[in-house]
Amino acid sequence: MRIARVGPPAVLCALLAAASASAIEAPEQQAEPRGEKSALDDQTDFYEVLQRSSHTRALRGLDIPQSAIDWLAKGAADEAVAELSARAAQGDLDANVALVRIQHWCNRISSARPPDPQSQIQKLDPGLTGERAGKAAGVIHAQTEFYARASQRCAAAQFDYGGIEARLREAAAAGHPASAVELAQFVRDPSERKALLESAVEKNYPPAMYAAAADLLVAVQRGQTTENVSSIRLLLKQAGRTLPKAKLDLANCMALGCDGHPADALTARAFGLDAARDGEPSSFLSMMRMPWGGRLTRTQHLAWQYFGDRLNEAGCFGENYVAAASQTAQAIAMLEKGQSPETLEEARRQALILWRDNGTRAMREQGCGGKEADGG
Repeated sequence: MRIARVGPPAVLCALLAAASASAIEAPEQQAEPRGEKSALDDQTDFYEVLQRSSHTRALRGLDIPQSAIDWLAKGAADEAVAELSARAAQGDLDANVALVRIQHWCNRISSARPPDPQSQIQKLDPGLTGERAGKAAGVIHAQTEFYARASQRCAAAQFDYGGIEARLREAAAAGHPASAVELAQFVRDPSERKALLESAVEKNYPPAMYAAAADLLVAVQRGQTTENVSSIRLLLKQAGRTLPKAKLDLANCMALGCDGHPADALTARAFGLDAARDGEPSSFLSMMRMPWGGRLTRTQHLAWQYFGDRLNEAGCFGENYVAAASQTAQAIAMLEKGQSPETLEEARRQALILWRDNGTRAMREQGCGGKEADGG
């Protein structure tokens, strides 16, 4: 029996709603048709970097060999599944959890029907010009080829569905925190989900703290409970020690006063910027939309957007590369508008300092290390 996904842990709905209210609007005008040369720029190797970054985040918190992530980045799910299955059969519980996640990734890949590449290229943001447009077009072509290849390799993967589920349930019952958090996503009984998460929280497992905080926040917003509201901040703070996304959600929560405390954008800024230092992809858009970003000067905003843009160009935002490139281009264009050459130069200088001090850290956290990590 395959485990049916009930849905991911509840997202922080209020934070997302507040963010979208002041989102940077994309231009209504569509880009002119792009040339064939730029549309065919080969980004196959770069797309592998994007996939490696995405899988690093998807499998964060699990002690699995890097080789499995490398296989997935190449689209070779069958190789990754074979390696992890052997480890799981020998009692590696983290490898078994990874198999659950890869199973659902394969389901998504196999059911995906990407639009025609050329139609996507024609709709690229007009702000992406020259080499950026060519790179984005190349990524779109590489994605289409990757999905076709990965779908075939997923079909060839030998998933022992019954064994995976049995090991997952047994490990969760025995108190393995990663298994408990994973299983909690699929149970339909709210009390059972809560018990699973609490068992992992008691072991100070960061993903469990993050999921528990999200559940509690949504319950508060829906009027289902008024108890332990203040624990949202504590849970996010503890989870944020190893999860950049939790650190960012803490910043957004504090900035809005979502956890029973008064809104505190100044204190929130420290957590938001630390998430950006970790290279958390959504932190750069959040600083443009959320109250804690209002505590930054125009020059600081630009410097951070330049930093985020460099991370994305290095592949650190994963398969969301094209959308992130568009969003960052819009943010930078808005921030640069009407600024003096001196202001722009100062922002670039600050961006170089940010990269010198945080580039290696961010690339390590996002699984996209390479020449860029050394300043190349």
